[in-house]
Amino acid sequence: FLSLVTERYEVVGSVDPVLAVAGEDVILPCSVKPNISVVDMRVEWFRSDLKDTLVHLYDDHVDKNTDQSQFYRGKTKLNHQELQRGDASLKLSSVRVSDEGLYKCFIQLSSCSDNKIMQKHVPCC
Repeated sequence: FLSLVTERYEVVGSVDPVLAVAGEDVILPCSVKPNISVVDMRVEWFRSDLKDTLVHLYDDHVDKNTDQSQFYRGKTKLNHQELQRGDASLKLSSVRVSDEGLYKCFIQLSSCSDNKIMQKHVPCC
């Protein structure tokens, strides 16, 4: 007998809008349940209300923000240690009124052709 169980993963975030105070930092929640390491995965954050503007990109174990929107340069950070626990929450520093919008977290599970991409919308500010 061979039994194959395909584990289902889901990206979870905040159901309610994340509130922030201008000038302060805010954490936009995004994590995988059940908890698995996302260190080897691709994590992308976008502003879906701004034509999918790239807010942050993590790939191949490093942050790759050369194509990041200029409005977010130096303002975003993923906690690489938390990625080991499935937490891909984004820290947005020095929040401005212009940061208000709908953020989208994408987590690409593998580089295989049958990979699954999961997403979660996070309203902020």
